[in-house]
Amino acid sequence: MKLTDRFDDVIEYGGEEIHVNLAFDIVLRAHELLKDDTFSPYEKVEILFDMFVIDSENYDLGFMEKNEIVEAIFTELLGFGGKESGISTGKKYFDLEKDAEYIYASFLQDYNIDLFEMQGVLHWEKFLALLGSLSDKTKFMEVVNIRKQKVPKPTKYNKEERENLIKLKRIYRLEEETDAQEAEARLNAFAEALLRNKRR
Repeated sequence: MKLTDRFDDVIEYGGEEIHVNLAFDIVLRAHELLKDDTFSPYEKVEILFDMFVIDSENYDLGFMEKNEIVEAIFTELLGFGGKESGISTGKKYFDLEKDAEYIYASFLQDYNIDLFEMQGVLHWEKFLALLGSLSDKTKFMEVVNIRKQKVPKPTKYNKEERENLIKLKRIYRLEEETDAQEAEARLNAFAEALLRNKRR
């Protein structure tokens, strides 16, 4: 993010500028869709095109064209599917879906931002910047810090401290997808599927 730049959410395709909506809630819904096995890759492309592209119904495009545009949105605008996906490959300490209530409450607490009111408005990049700057006093950061803490080795002085931390870690643990590599692998797999569709 550069403060001197504007968000230019446009894909150039076939000599035409296609405007894209990268509001945070749309990107989050796209992530949810990618994990949903009830839809085929073809259905996902159609849905993603309609989700991201502004006035999508005005474009008379075939599947392959939509596929290329969706691929460009993920790789060029969101930075997924390439070497620099923007996702840490280390230990994962939060989940945007599972921690949704903590994120909502923390944005309200720190910034007085109601994320429900900001759907369709708050840009994905702004959302990420604000999320990464939440103060330690917020519930979200409290939970993240609990997950990050290492349980100390037992001594005769720290039994209560250890038991309390273990209890909190159990309460706030991420039961699924505890490694961000899985999220990156899913996005890369989808990007590869888009490329395979393009070659057919």
